[in-house]
Amino acid sequence: MQKKTPIPPRLLYVLAVVTGIILIWLGTQNRPDPTWAEAVDIVRQPCPMLEDVVDSTSLYYSELHHRSKYLPSGTLDSTGFKILASPYLRTLSWYRIRNFCREAEKRKFIVLAGVTGTGTTKLAEKAASFMATDPVKNVITIKCSPEFDLELHKKYIGREDEKNQFHPGLLLDFWKRCQQNPQQKFVCVIDNFDKINPETFFGPELWEHMSSTKEAAVLGGKNIDIPKNFYMFSVAHLGPGSRVEFNEEHYKRLGQQYENPPDACELLEYFDQYRKETLREFKGDSSEKRAELSALVSTANRRRMVFYFLKANAMMRKRYGPGYELGQGSNVRKSYRPERLFDLKNTYITHINSLGRGKPLQNSDFDDLDYTVSTLGLEPHTNFFDRQITWLNDTGYLVEITMVTATALLTTLIGWWIFRRREKMIRNYGEKAQIIYNAFEEQQVSAEESSKELERIKNEVNDLVLQRKLNYNEGLYFMAFVDDKVRRIDFARNVSENFLELFNAFMEDDVLTENEYLKLCQFLQSMKHKIPEETYQTFIEKVESVYRS
Repeated sequence: MQKKTPIPPRLLYVLAVVTGIILIWLGTQNRPDPTWAEAVDIVRQPCPMLEDVVDSTSLYYSELHHRSKYLPSGTLDSTGFKILASPYLRTLSWYRIRNFCREAEKRKFIVLAGVTGTGTTKLAEKAASFMATDPVKNVITIKCSPEFDLELHKKYIGREDEKNQFHPGLLLDFWKRCQQNPQQKFVCVIDNFDKINPETFFGPELWEHMSSTKEAAVLGGKNIDIPKNFYMFSVAHLGPGSRVEFNEEHYKRLGQQYENPPDACELLEYFDQYRKETLREFKGDSSEKRAELSALVSTANRRRMVFYFLKANAMMRKRYGPGYELGQGSNVRKSYRPERLFDLKNTYITHINSLGRGKPLQNSDFDDLDYTVSTLGLEPHTNFFDRQITWLNDTGYLVEITMVTATALLTTLIGWWIFRRREKMIRNYGEKAQIIYNAFEEQQVSAEESSKELERIKNEVNDLVLQRKLNYNEGLYFMAFVDDKVRRIDFARNVSENFLELFNAFMEDDVLTENEYLKLCQFLQSMKHKIPEETYQTFIEKVESVYRS
């Protein structure tokens, strides 16, 4: 059986390094932005407008008013489309009108809330005409203005004259017609209802009755009941700017809030309509018009504009709360050209900062949006490492980890600085000791002077240890180093003294025999590695000189 060849360790190391690099690279890659994908889908397949779904509008109108049973088979009633198209709003999407009508049909009383530029009032008026059995006679519209609460109450609810006789207002008359025609649908649109106090408008009797329909309200000695075939759309501004902020007490009587959000489809439809107008006026000789047409038809530019519209509104809502967005009918639609991106940002900045809510909005707050556009759809700060930091920040661990890391880093730096300082100090003393020893070896200073200088250095280092400028182990290491040099000097001095004693003993008769010469040479050779080279050379030259003479 053939043995398997083992994988070389170097190859395993290379594979580990390559795998690590790939994992780090993947960890730094940002994810696609969902809003960008949404913008791509909207540009690729815009939402249908009313004229695109005439059949659907007709079918839904017939279903809403139960008219299909009165029509011949296969026949469509175009009444619903004609109602919505008079006057015609090309930028009203079919989904928006249909979805609201479905909710209104279920609730009957509903608060329709939208931000600046979303066409909330138009939506309520169109839906009222569409849902009412008669779009003219069965619809009443009440326009509210600040500081006219009592006047509106008198006009629409009723008033008492000088003789205390009660005269019903237009809304009570409207309710009377509702009760006289129970098979029909009647709709009331109260526009800008947040600009006045709803309780003052209805009066205490009706306001109390609206929270509990068990007992009728008594006005002018007559019982007043809200008709069952009566629908009411209260239009309110979403966010700041309202005189009265609706709460649960209001919603209990007026119906729950239905939010009318900014619509990117209608923004694109506005671009299409403006493009058609520009083409009608285009004479082929205007560079400005050519630039406008290029921006209006460019898929990349339309995608960028829709993305900015969706993402900037989401950012406003997240940072400042509901009601701080801008709708498709606001000034944002005028900044559709790429070179007017600054104007688009400035529109949001001016809008937010004029309200004085929270942290002021700045151009730098749009950097993330610019990054996504420049990378064609990548969302910044969504890679693995950024997400871990965000998670740690959300859970509160980031501060603790940062503090621990900073403390550890600071401690390491201080320790490193102290270590380097001590190391430099020891190195300086070591260099001094080595210089003294080298001078001794070169016979520039005597052994006594060298030992004395080394002892002085030892005492200085010992004082530093006592003062804790050097730790014990560092001092101990240096002491051993100096002691070794002192021992070498002492040994060299002893060797020199022994050699001189032996040499003098052999020279008592002023003759150095061959046997004595060999003994001296043997003695010096045995001590050669233990004494300075210069000392050895001096002694050997002395022996050679005497022996030859």
